[in-house]
Amino acid sequence: MKTPMLKHSRAGFTLIELLIVITIIALLFGLTIGGFTYAQRFANRSKTAATIKAVQSGLERYNTEFGEYPEPASPGDTISIQDKTYTVSGASMLYQAMSGDGYDAIKIAVPPANAGNPQSNGQVEADESRNTMITDMPKDIWRELEGRFFLIDGFSKPIQYVKALPQNLTGGAGANPTTINTHYDLWSYGEDEENTMSTSIESNAGGPLRQASEKWIKNW
Repeated sequence: MKTPMLKHSRAGFTLIELLIVITIIALLFGLTIGGFTYAQRFANRSKTAATIKAVQSGLERYNTEFGEYPEPASPGDTISIQDKTYTVSGASMLYQAMSGDGYDAIKIAVPPANAGNPQSNGQVEADESRNTMITDMPKDIWRELEGRFFLIDGFSKPIQYVKALPQNLTGGAGANPTTINTHYDLWSYGEDEENTMSTSIESNAGGPLRQASEKWIKNW
């Protein structure tokens, strides 16, 4: 795996500018209809959608530079937030892959040369900035908890990510798919607090979970 050296030029709105606009729209919407709770829900979902869109763009940059999409180093890692358990490995990996702050949560064959500290510390050092995939990444789309840094949605919960198995990319016969999409699934549980350990492929099987997943914000 080679260390990326490309510099990304600024195009259009930055993520932080989009989040500011979304917040203003949500507040105006709430004042208009007098529904603060609904406006807050709208703001949270809109912020999540903007974050997912930015991460998708960052993942495409990562794929261009490394020839593959990133994969969590420890896919089974979980974290407890408000008495709910969430898979956090994908969110931790995404934080590092998008910000450039560390790389020990990313599954890589050979650590990149001169890439800085493998652990995250909440700051992007000079030798890490060349690995940044999302420039000007606002602090309100990530958090630190129990020594872990990870991307969050508008509800302050870990963004979920699953990379497709290699055999799914080629359509290999007999493969048991782990994703709905060809390359990766990316989602937030939104207001769903009952299925916080459910996966994208499980939600596609039908039944109550599929109905509950209508609350999710997802890329499929």
